[in-house]
Amino acid sequence: MISFDDVGRNRATTFSGFCAEHDSSIFEAIDADPFNPADPQHLFLVAYRAVARELHAQMDGAAKIQGSYQKRVELGVDSGDAPTSAGMVAVEHMMRSYLTYTYKCPLDDALISNNYAALSHRVVTIQHDQPTIAVSSHLGLDGLSKNGDAVRVTLNILPVSKAESLVILSYLPGDVDLITLALDRTLSAEGPYQKYLLSKLVLNYCENFVVSPSYFDQWSETKKQAITSYFVKTLTVGNLDMEDQNLW
Repeated sequence: MISFDDVGRNRATTFSGFCAEHDSSIFEAIDADPFNPADPQHLFLVAYRAVARELHAQMDGAAKIQGSYQKRVELGVDSGDAPTSAGMVAVEHMMRSYLTYTYKCPLDDALISNNYAALSHRVVTIQHDQPTIAVSSHLGLDGLSKNGDAVRVTLNILPVSKAESLVILSYLPGDVDLITLALDRTLSAEGPYQKYLLSKLVLNYCENFVVSPSYFDQWSETKKQAITSYFVKTLTVGNLDMEDQNLW
């Protein structure tokens, strides 16, 4: 069952895949100082952290699924000598994590050489009365592929003040035209409609997001059920394009 639960501030969207020493040294520029959307290093680091977290999550998931499959073989439920549905699911998750690994490798090199231009970015400022959501996610866009892999974009939504949040899309420079095409409606929208489209984007593609408790407490039960139901459906059918005023 999927539901919204309270998460402590120090755990919300936190990635613990690096040891404390390396996490501190790599991300000091964005952890110790206010985020600057005009600084290429800051933009690169928030994207790199999201990519690293996604790879860690995918590898962890693939290992668990492979372990479950091996247990099925041990119990005689599946044959270890012939393809089975459970075995194919395990292979698919390993392939997915490998593709994310190959995406991350050039970014590792860019980090070491301080080549922050290895990623391009689109920053949109959202005005609001109170911060509502924070997101750190790396995703592949449905229906867009390049060199055998989905076209990927990193989405960060960072509340920077009571009145403003930054929406940061990060991607490989060579993918700018495809990203712009795929997300043009969301990026060119304004006001409440843009927030609605961003909310659907998050629900369709992201699992690493948190909602402000004070904002969540304002939701009606109908809204809570609509958002939870929409999110659960994306887990089985992928990207949804249904309209519901309760989705933001």
